Amino acid sequence: MILDQRTLSDDVAKIIRKMILNRELQPGERINQAQMAEKLNISRGPIREALKLLQNEGLIKNETNKGTYVTTLSKQDAFEIYTLRALLEGEAAQLALLHLKEDDFIKLEELIDQFYHAMVDQDLERQAQCDILFHSTIVAASKHNRLINIHKHLDTQVGAMYLTVANQVPYRVEKVVKNHRILLDALRTNDCTVIEEAFSEHYNATLKDLTQIALITDTD
Repeated sequence: MILDQRTLSDDVAKIIRKMILNRELQPGERINQAQMAEKLNISRGPIREALKLLQNEGLIKNETNKGTYVTTLSKQDAFEIYTLRALLEGEAAQLALLHLKEDDFIKLEELIDQFYHAMVDQDLERQAQCDILFHSTIVAASKHNRLINIHKHLDTQVGAMYLTVANQVPYRVEKVVKNHRILLDALRTNDCTVIEEAFSEHYNATLKDLTQIALITDTD
């Protein structure tokens, strides 16, 4: 594996991030820096820097006397992530009405189609990517930079939670295409009330599904 020395820590973070998202590294699993450095054939320095980046994303935790390990997302985490996303996206979608063009709607339709094909192919990583891109496309159209940055910070945690559920409750995935079409139809109404209600319901329903299944812990 050849890594660019100029962006070594970023490249290492991408590798470890993918290991977490595809479940090669399991929630709660300890990350041994020496073993990871040996596996990637690099020194420990870039590993440490990469882990700091992933810690900022919420994918790993580092605790004194415990070491570094993959974050186990709790029910409280799910509540905070999805209620915050509902608030951010509900507002962003209304702001986006001023800027959304037909090309944006075409892109959203294409992402729904890509998600469907990824579902048929059982490509969970691609499903998560399409899901994140769908929502980020809407948020980006708000042109509200601070809102966009806060929303983007949650992407990896949402992706990790999506894959956790998709791996163990595959029927949940089938709802995503239908739910995204509901959001797209709401945007096309150009009605702020309809849009706000659609996004609120979308995330409330997602949160309800998550808290009803025993895939995430009650506490951190």
